[in-house]
Amino acid sequence: MDALKQYFLPYIISNLLFLLCLIVAVKRTIWARIFLAIVFLWASYTNFTTAISNPEIYLEYGGLTPLPLYREFINGFFALHIKFLVSTVAVGEFFVFVGLILNNGWVKSACIGGIIFGLAISPLGVGSAFPATVLMAMAFWVLFRKGPHSYIWNLRQYTSLAHHALID
Repeated sequence: MDALKQYFLPYIISNLLFLLCLIVAVKRTIWARIFLAIVFLWASYTNFTTAISNPEIYLEYGGLTPLPLYREFINGFFALHIKFLVSTVAVGEFFVFVGLILNNGWVKSACIGGIIFGLAISPLGVGSAFPATVLMAMAFWVLFRKGPHSYIWNLRQYTSLAHHALID
């Protein structure tokens, strides 16, 4: 519970944002795609630069996870290979970003990657703002199921959304 007290504000903000993202994914899919694309681009940049400049900060997640298996992994293998592993995660996050801005199969692949990522980090507990990561995975699932998936810069989909917003 000390970890939750320490990270209370970011924890609440993360959970509210991803709850809102899930709701928006159901109502206005494109806006959830844009939000998730921005989140994954930001996460990719942040994780990559932090892995290079201050890799030991990631060891804090070992103390935040309630699962002994994750704690042992973080304090063991992960601790010996932080730069490589976090950089690899950052590249994966960048691929999710790219997939989200493209179309069709790219979007679906990005959604699968986002679902796997969200569920994989959820056992970090407060360190991943659980259950925000599960809400994120659910938003990706909604995006995966809804279509068609046009390029994010296809302006017609925005005009269509604006038209529907006026009608709703």
